[in-house]
Amino acid sequence: MIFKISKDFRQGYVIASIICIFGIYNLVAQPKTLNKGEKILSSLSINGSGQLWLRYSDLNPGTQINNNEVQDFWDISVRRYRLGFKGEVSDKIDFALLLGNNNINIKSPNTSPILLELYMSYKLSDHIIITAGKNPWTGLSRYAAPSSSNSLGLDVNFASGPFLNFQDDLYRKFSIAAHGIAGKFDYRAVLSKPMNRVSSSSLSEDAKLTYNPNAVYTSAYVKYQFRELEPSTPFSGGTYHGTKNILNIGAGFTSQTKSSQSLTSQNDTLTHGARSFAIDAYYEQALTNNHSWTLYAAYINHDIGPNYVRNLAANNIADAGTSISFNGVGNAIPVNGTGDILVFQAGYLQKFQKDMFIEGVQPYFLTQYSDLEKLEDPIMLYEGGVSFLMNGHNSKFVLGYQNWPVVMKDSSIKNSRNSLVVLMYQFKFK
Repeated sequence: MIFKISKDFRQGYVIASIICIFGIYNLVAQPKTLNKGEKILSSLSINGSGQLWLRYSDLNPGTQINNNEVQDFWDISVRRYRLGFKGEVSDKIDFALLLGNNNINIKSPNTSPILLELYMSYKLSDHIIITAGKNPWTGLSRYAAPSSSNSLGLDVNFASGPFLNFQDDLYRKFSIAAHGIAGKFDYRAVLSKPMNRVSSSSLSEDAKLTYNPNAVYTSAYVKYQFRELEPSTPFSGGTYHGTKNILNIGAGFTSQTKSSQSLTSQNDTLTHGARSFAIDAYYEQALTNNHSWTLYAAYINHDIGPNYVRNLAANNIADAGTSISFNGVGNAIPVNGTGDILVFQAGYLQKFQKDMFIEGVQPYFLTQYSDLEKLEDPIMLYEGGVSFLMNGHNSKFVLGYQNWPVVMKDSSIKNSRNSLVVLMYQFKFK
């Protein structure tokens, strides 16, 4: 007899498991001593975050929701949530486990938690740490692994993630990484295997990502820190809200064998490697006279295969299908691809007196210029808004506006542009 486990049972099992983990935490959070004086667990911490979106958005031409053609929509959704556990089993070994998911909306209202991260780290010395498992360590640029809960704006910038959710899992890979801080240098070097995802689209003269079991992914990123040292973490934040005085310059690369395929004019299949290079700079002024500046700039070059373009729709609620635009359905945007990309971000923080409900406001502006091989003209993406801080990133509202071009299937850019307005609330705890 074959038993089929229902979705409700799976969800209940996950919730029960989380409750059990909390119970175990209460037992082991304090050091437990064995007869020989050895500690079972020297520390265990729990952290989490959540983001709620109230959104109004234009939709790309031809978008359908449940077979109804729509030009715009509004909704309430859970953009992402996380529940993490970190602990140390000795002075040299620690571990991390992270559960969560993205895009719980009217299209996918019952998405269960998934295992995002599970890895261990071994401290070889004060300057070298080795991490292995499913983890987010990666190279190329500061925002090749962007911190979604410490962003300057509404969401992360996707310019450095051409393989996102195809050959990785929400920026995570099964990897082994060497990383650390040596003097003023912060470095990371990563070796991993791409995820096994099968593309449903047929090949053409434009390169498409494909899976090859022999493919190997390598990457590295090094930054020089002129002022204060940032914490050495896999994800990089978009702003410290004036708590640090930082000036960093970094450079990195990624390389993957057998990452994409295309067809010749004679219908022969070609396999392509992928190579990317980036340089970037990050500046944050420590809080003086109740105000602070945050600035970031990057140049990124991708070579993922001929005419490769990655369209991405964050928190998309549209049905999969054929759009009359090159962008795709819903709020999809060409975010990266083979070609050159420039990214610029700026934020200004004004702090208030401590006894006020809002501790500060942070207007911000983000832009991305992409000169992609496939498209006739460069494209510009814009975002602007303001963050209302109640307790830094731990409790904040963000009111943001995004604007992007509609690219037609002949690779020309339509005169019209689409827009998106989001009011987000974020909480964090640790």
